[in-house]
Amino acid sequence: MFDNNSEEYRNNEIENRNYQRTPYERDYDRRPKKSGKGVVILALVFSLIGGVIGSAITNVLNMENMSQGQGVDAPNTYTISTKDEVNVATAVADKALSSVVGITTKGQINYGFFGTVEAGGSGSGIVVDSKGYILTNAHVVKLNGEVVKECSVLIDDGTTLKGRPIWVDSGIDVAIVKVNPQGKKLVPAELGDSSKLKLGQTAIAIGNPLDMAFQRSVSQGIVSGLDRYVGQVDGGGYMTGLIQTDASINAGNSGGPLLNEKGQVIGINTVKVSSAEGIGFAIPINSVKPIIKQVIETGDYKSVSLGVLSADIEAAKKYISQDIEGDKGLFVIKVYEKSPAAKAGIEAGDIITKIGDNQVNDTNEVKSILYKYSAGDTVKVEVMRGKKKLELDLKFEEYQAPVQDKLED
Repeated sequence: MFDNNSEEYRNNEIENRNYQRTPYERDYDRRPKKSGKGVVILALVFSLIGGVIGSAITNVLNMENMSQGQGVDAPNTYTISTKDEVNVATAVADKALSSVVGITTKGQINYGFFGTVEAGGSGSGIVVDSKGYILTNAHVVKLNGEVVKECSVLIDDGTTLKGRPIWVDSGIDVAIVKVNPQGKKLVPAELGDSSKLKLGQTAIAIGNPLDMAFQRSVSQGIVSGLDRYVGQVDGGGYMTGLIQTDASINAGNSGGPLLNEKGQVIGINTVKVSSAEGIGFAIPINSVKPIIKQVIETGDYKSVSLGVLSADIEAAKKYISQDIEGDKGLFVIKVYEKSPAAKAGIEAGDIITKIGDNQVNDTNEVKSILYKYSAGDTVKVEVMRGKKKLELDLKFEEYQAPVQDKLED
């Protein structure tokens, strides 16, 4: 025990009070008392120690609060290690840049009275097979609304190869271009799993914004939204289930990859909201994996079919003399015999509201939803039959519904 009046006791009390203050307060108290390099170094050391102790105490208290049942789940533990100047974006760029290509188109557009003029466009693409298969957006390989017969593909080593669109679907804004590698090494990108994405996860976009002068640009952000629907886009179709990101996406980025922190492709950059900052969208890679696989194997891809003649709810209300509940869904006008829908038990008059995990709002969404499935897949289909909700098991087959005229709006 110290004598309360002793100098040693007073010094000990002062030191205890200092540890209870912030690092800034302790440093401030010391300045008028002493000077010199030794004191400055000592003050910095105490500040660092105080900051570490304060953080440790705060973390302990937070963990205690969560363990005492305050309605908050204990968070997962993540370990982040940075050993040198290589950060996540640098590592991802090193891995993925060789798989990103530039795509340019040229052609003539007839403006009637003003005559024919030369026109062109540019975008990006992703190598998905070393034999020369390139994944991109449909609107990247279109001029004046028409798919071009040929395009130029700039690969990683600076060589330009002739490309030919071999599969294009503007309805989901996806295209596959084929090039002859001519002995050049094409490095396929590693495809990730877009079904496992979480909000706040790292998202890195690579592409050629604006034109080839800015080729191989890298921008970093996060996954800021999932399962977005943006309706019809310029040059593309109706897209659903999109990944929203604040990584910078501009016109020439279209068709390029959106990557996770492992350098895996999680989406195809496709559209930006021009009226807002930091809102871009990418098509989830999982929705196009079946397309890539089948086009490489057979040269073509055919989407599965439900086997129904259908209409939007609003259109059905105009032309069908029947009370129809709700304003979203797919109204079934007719079910074709021996179709997947018929075998699942779907009937005329049903309203299909959900296919798998995807809500069905209108006919424009159905096509993009069906691209996620292949023959042999089984999916839960939710329908409304009158006021009764049913969940049916539907198995897709090698079936194509008869071509029918669309119901006019």
